[in-house]
Amino acid sequence: MKKYLLSFVTVVALFGVTCAGAAAAYKDEIVYCQGNDLTTMDISIGIQERACALTNNMFDSLFTFDEDMNVICDLAESYRWLDDTSLEVKIKKGITFHNGAAMTPEDVAFSMDHINERGSLFAGNYVGTDIVDDATVVIRLKAPNPPLVNLLAVPYAAVLPKDVYTADPKAFAQKPVGTGPYKLKEFKEGDYYTLERFDDYRGTPAKTKLLTLRIVPEAAQRLILLETGEVDVAYEIPASSVSRIEGDRNLKIITSDSMKIVTLNLNSGSSGPLGNRLVRKAIQSAIDKQIIIDAFLYGYGKAVNSTIPESAKEYAVQEDYRYDPEAAKKLLAEAGYPDGFKMTIWTDSNQTNTEISQVLQNQLSKVGIDLSIVVQDPNTTFSRLKAGDDFDMILDFFNLVSAHADQVYKRLLYSTSSSNWSNYKNPEYDAAYDLYAGTPEGERRDERRAAVNDFFIKDVPIIALYNETKIIGAAKTLEGFRTSRIGSHEYHEATIEK
Repeated sequence: MKKYLLSFVTVVALFGVTCAGAAAAYKDEIVYCQGNDLTTMDISIGIQERACALTNNMFDSLFTFDEDMNVICDLAESYRWLDDTSLEVKIKKGITFHNGAAMTPEDVAFSMDHINERGSLFAGNYVGTDIVDDATVVIRLKAPNPPLVNLLAVPYAAVLPKDVYTADPKAFAQKPVGTGPYKLKEFKEGDYYTLERFDDYRGTPAKTKLLTLRIVPEAAQRLILLETGEVDVAYEIPASSVSRIEGDRNLKIITSDSMKIVTLNLNSGSSGPLGNRLVRKAIQSAIDKQIIIDAFLYGYGKAVNSTIPESAKEYAVQEDYRYDPEAAKKLLAEAGYPDGFKMTIWTDSNQTNTEISQVLQNQLSKVGIDLSIVVQDPNTTFSRLKAGDDFDMILDFFNLVSAHADQVYKRLLYSTSSSNWSNYKNPEYDAAYDLYAGTPEGERRDERRAAVNDFFIKDVPIIALYNETKIIGAAKTLEGFRTSRIGSHEYHEATIEK
């Protein structure tokens, strides 16, 4: 039946003799661009949004998220908890990797073991994955972990081909093999990455033959390429450029809620002023978050009092916040700094972040804090933190890709977490988190989560500024493009008229 339907559509496209007029002709390639290059095409290592923006189109996980961040099955057919530590997963049949090999339970088990070796998702709470039959596995944990299904829905929990990956992991990053709707065709690192349609993709193959990601660091250049038609989609459009795109009849703006919270990480372990909880509270009170939204984000964003997005499971307010410069001055005096002090903020060269840093500089000056701005790329910031360099405050963000609060509590403040950029070391917090994390869902878990959350409120290691709105510029005729709150936008159904 599908062949007959295809033949009819082809005839209509060729001769165009219908009551409604000629059928639309679509481009063979969609070109999109973003500011930062990929870290790697190995999706199990390249966990950053800038990497998953490409690799998400080549790989699939057992689970994924819908547009509202609800977990749905992807490579999994179904799942159920056998007990508090055993998750049974039924796997869809007929799944094929890009190299033509069938996906098997062995590939799933290997991928779970590999995730455990990487350490970021299971965090040591993993026993192993049992293969029950040719379509069933059981993932076994050491202790209860209610967010497990959410964690297995993130892009970098992808199922990998065991034989290909183990043969040469380094080569895999140059020639990745997944189960997604697109496979790698060619690339030039730092310049472009071209994918081609995978015709044996389960269900319906991608509607557009080629998909190319271009790396264009400057926002102004991305805008020009969009206006001239050299790219069809541009990510990370500054809010200040929205009206310009809306004024172009060939373009449109696409917005999406996100799971990204822009934050200020305060060095809680500092031997200087920032080590004092009262100083951190004073900084919090001295900042007018709404000014940032209105003046520099043009309303694209939402001022928040939590590092947890409202759409996440187990959301909770984390700040006892109100803008009050006079209260900030009193707190500074109580902390022993009645005349203020000097401090620095680390930020990157992103235009919006630079402007926000300047706003913070102005606001903090009104309570006696002299803020110096240090601009450096994110890799430099990470290297300096890893080297133990001293700092005061970092303008950063946290993208809650699992859509579950547990990841915030574990990664942002746990003493041994590599994402603990607030240098917050508190054994009481670690113990409270461990108790909460191992508690099954229910009233007792809610109570223990509240106890963990209280540390954010009373110690102020992090100030949540706003929940980012993703702004994307696109060709007017783009259809079928599916936005993602974690930046892993999907092109499987996307088309653009010629």
